[in-house]
Amino acid sequence: MSVFVSTVKLKELMVGKWRKLWKNDEAKFRIFTSLKMTLIPLFCFLLTASFFAILLHINLIFFKANEFRGISSFEEVYFDFLSTSLMDLVPYIALLFIFVNITGIYVSDILLRPFRIIGDYCEKRNNGEEASYNPDFFTDLKLLSQFSEFFFSYMETAELNKELHEVAVPKKYTRIHQPVFETTFFLHYLLYIFASILVVSIALYAFANGLYDNLILLAEQTLPNNPKINVFLSEQKAVIDLIIWFGLSVSTILYLFLASHLYYSVAAPAFAVFATMKSFLKGNYEQRVHLIGFPALRPQTRKLNKYLDWINKNLVKKPTN
Repeated sequence: MSVFVSTVKLKELMVGKWRKLWKNDEAKFRIFTSLKMTLIPLFCFLLTASFFAILLHINLIFFKANEFRGISSFEEVYFDFLSTSLMDLVPYIALLFIFVNITGIYVSDILLRPFRIIGDYCEKRNNGEEASYNPDFFTDLKLLSQFSEFFFSYMETAELNKELHEVAVPKKYTRIHQPVFETTFFLHYLLYIFASILVVSIALYAFANGLYDNLILLAEQTLPNNPKINVFLSEQKAVIDLIIWFGLSVSTILYLFLASHLYYSVAAPAFAVFATMKSFLKGNYEQRVHLIGFPALRPQTRKLNKYLDWINKNLVKKPTN
């Protein structure tokens, strides 16, 4: 009975933690980013496997037509032989998906980090704590990081002077009226995506060539040493290479599409934060960040909005009637 009660409590605890996790938009963003990166190699493996299934069926017909040693239940022997070789690859495929999954989580962290740094700074200032804003200009969104540093530095000066005045925004910022493409930031997390492409490519190549080698081995054991048969099997290597390149091309295209999709998920919010800060410095003290469709970043922008509320309440000189 006690074991049953403990099991029920453990189940309730796990369900509670999962519901709490699912309510965390940042956690969901990490999960979905990781899932998207993992689904790409899964799709490419299934696509490649579909082509191989057709090729293997053709080989089966060919083997049946040319088999001469009287192997009983040849089809069963054929697929048992290949399935055994595939089972040897399962641990490596599992490691591949674990690697891609971890890479996806890290990429999502890179995307969220510029906003998290801003949110952490604002949260500490909202709580009256000492805080310093130190973004990583090399890996973070350059425009957002540089302008945020300028913005927070001016706000700290205004806090020391107990008053905020309208400030002249540098011209290089006033000319920006739409999201800009951050090449360094894009290439930084694209490197990790390319690492996934490389690992997936190696896995697909090993997977395909492993099947081909096993086909040759089975052919040597069951088929006569006939020049025509040897040509058929050797020329099949070109077909397998074509399947591999097709799978790799699809994988690369999907990963590049995903990279662009992920970049958009932070580029538009980054510009929204930048535009709000710029407008605030120009004297529009009621300006706040309002994001639609980017739930993972709202917790950080709420902290920024709360900080702007505090600045507006305590440092902006209100006109007297």
